Amino acid sequence: MDGLAIAAAISKMKDIVEGSVIRSVYQPSPTRFVWQLFSRGTQQLFIAPAEATIHLTKHDFAYPKHPSPFTMLLRKHLRSGRIVEISQDGWERVVRIIVEKRSLEGLHRVQVIVELVGVRGNLILVHDEVVIASLRPNPRAIPGKTYVPLPRQEKMDPREVTEEFIEKILADEESPRSLMRSIDGIGKDTARIILERAQSNKAEALPVAVKRELNAVLDHVADPIGVYDEERRVALFFPSEGEVCASYGEALDRRLEEREETGEVDDGLREIRAAVGRGIAKREKTIARLQEWLERAKTAELLQHRADLLMIYQHELPKKLHEVTLNDPSTNEDVTIPLDPRRSGLENAQALYERAKRLRRGRPRVERKLKRLQGEVQALNDGLGAAEGGEGMSDRAAALLPSLPKRKSEPAATSPRVHSIDGYTVQVGKNARQNDAILRGARPDDLWLHARGVPGSHVVIRTHGTAEVPRNVIVAAAQLAARHSKARHEQRVDVSVTQVKHVHKPKGAPPGLVILAQEDTLTVDPSTWEER
Repeated sequence: MDGLAIAAAISKMKDIVEGSVIRSVYQPSPTRFVWQLFSRGTQQLFIAPAEATIHLTKHDFAYPKHPSPFTMLLRKHLRSGRIVEISQDGWERVVRIIVEKRSLEGLHRVQVIVELVGVRGNLILVHDEVVIASLRPNPRAIPGKTYVPLPRQEKMDPREVTEEFIEKILADEESPRSLMRSIDGIGKDTARIILERAQSNKAEALPVAVKRELNAVLDHVADPIGVYDEERRVALFFPSEGEVCASYGEALDRRLEEREETGEVDDGLREIRAAVGRGIAKREKTIARLQEWLERAKTAELLQHRADLLMIYQHELPKKLHEVTLNDPSTNEDVTIPLDPRRSGLENAQALYERAKRLRRGRPRVERKLKRLQGEVQALNDGLGAAEGGEGMSDRAAALLPSLPKRKSEPAATSPRVHSIDGYTVQVGKNARQNDAILRGARPDDLWLHARGVPGSHVVIRTHGTAEVPRNVIVAAAQLAARHSKARHEQRVDVSVTQVKHVHKPKGAPPGLVILAQEDTLTVDPSTWEER
């Protein structure tokens, strides 16, 4: 869901959700939450930050036997609470839900901030702008510290877009990407539909047609309908080609069911996200200890001053004192100093001098280490963002990843499946380790294929320096990729196609896991494959 789709979903459910009581919260999968509400009967609010989805649903989710610690925390703060407000931050993919709950201590108000930004999505519990907990580790949402919102995107409000503005942004590149980069709230699917419709209208200038189509979409934000486009596999809130549903929520449920059937929820980055989370958590613990040490280091001058006072009065101090109160000549005020009763006044003064010296000497080293660790946390977050965006992790971020959990060893096949298609050698991996092996053995200009969004074999077309591989060879290889995937029984399977040089394997990643810097998509029918 993009910003406009989220606004449409909220406009439809606002009257139902606001004022409802939260009966329960459960987590059917690591990134999915269901809130059971009582409002005009029982309702279910589905929240999936990683899937950029929020809507009222009728889907039947599995109820987990053992709730996670985060779910238990949500229940503590939300169960029996009343939702007083649900709102969106402008056209951003951020939803805020304010919940009030009465207890013996009085009225308690918390805010649930849902960042619906796809695989980097998060769910954050906040009280008085201070973070209580978050689903994913994030330096903007550290428990006990003030929540830092997502940075605002410098984009044009879609209601203020003019034909001149559209003409300007389409001048360099006439593509959906241009609309997405410049107009707030518009995602890939909405941008593509708007541009395709505008381009098909030859009677109007393109900027005029785009503006008209954009307005048509905006008209349905406050009054959404439900359409499920099976070909594009997207739920829409405005009129379009596809099956008309009873509501936008029903169309979103259709998409939800399809994601479950095809396994799209797992994007292959779960283990990298977990490794990044462990790496960040370990560093943040050390950062907290270093920051505490630096706070103590501020007492170095105080320790020095106390030692000076003890030196002045050392001959007057009896032994076995736990503390002593002395007059400070510089201020003429009494100062109480804790003492070690096993030491004399001189020995206590020397111990204070030594502590002050250690603190002063250690401060530069601690500050350097603190700066380095904070830089590593930022690098890990940037690396994860790049991986989730399909750009690939930087070498620095990959080097900072902790070791991933060991898996059961998987027997490697003696050799991959090999096909000859019109003179081109096509290799198909038989398991995850062999997928890695054929990737390592491929040349940068060879073509790599994989069924999109589902587990399956890696396929490599050996180009042998050929400038351009015939399309029929690529289609046949794509059919192989689809046949050797979990989508083999589908009639239409999307297959990613790119050169091997754009396929990146992060350091420490499990066998078979890769990240694509760029890709094309080809849709094929696996059942039409024929050996050649």
